[in-house]
Amino acid sequence: MLNIDTKQLLVVNHFEITENSQASVEALFTASEARKSLKHAVLYKGLSDNRYVLLYEVADFAEWQAKLESAAYREFVQELTPYLASDFHQEIAGLVEAVRDRETLAPTTPFMQLRHIEVPLSGIEPYLDWRRRRIFEYVKKNDLVGSFLAFHSVVSTTPGVLFVVEFSHDPVEYRNSFLTPEYQVIIKEAGHDHIKGGLNTVEYQLAVAPLALQSSH
Repeated sequence: MLNIDTKQLLVVNHFEITENSQASVEALFTASEARKSLKHAVLYKGLSDNRYVLLYEVADFAEWQAKLESAAYREFVQELTPYLASDFHQEIAGLVEAVRDRETLAPTTPFMQLRHIEVPLSGIEPYLDWRRRRIFEYVKKNDLVGSFLAFHSVVSTTPGVLFVVEFSHDPVEYRNSFLTPEYQVIIKEAGHDHIKGGLNTVEYQLAVAPLALQSSH
């Protein structure tokens, strides 16, 4: 059964920026009051493009609405807007399973991976059973995976499963750890039996760390 923990929610806000504005965007967020007001807020940048993702935590929809309507967040969006090459693509997800746990829902490591998977709800139960036996067991024995949390969308522009994975090793080395013959069989099983469409996977590097993490160094 799909049990989504809604006592604490992860907000994931994707956006693209214009060319040559990386330093300005990161400096803007670093100095913003929004960064201070959003719980465990962290900013990551795509490894190979101008995509960014802002992640933070809220207790419920009322808190999320309050954050969006706050003066600090509205000021941040207003100052960020001239650098945006896209609209915001936002999602709110609840935790389903901590395969390799971490202290916060939002990641904090030098690199992280987001993977979106749409599974027809008519087949969600067989998928959940299959992934525990196949994907999760593989992840548990892969030492290059720092942490691995499985979420499911509550409200999202990209509905379905969301894996948020921390890793600290070289991205190529990390990627290669999933190119084994064993995992290729798992991918084939997923595409044949469980998922709709392909895998939507993006890797990111840390751009602006959470305040708590910075203060501890």
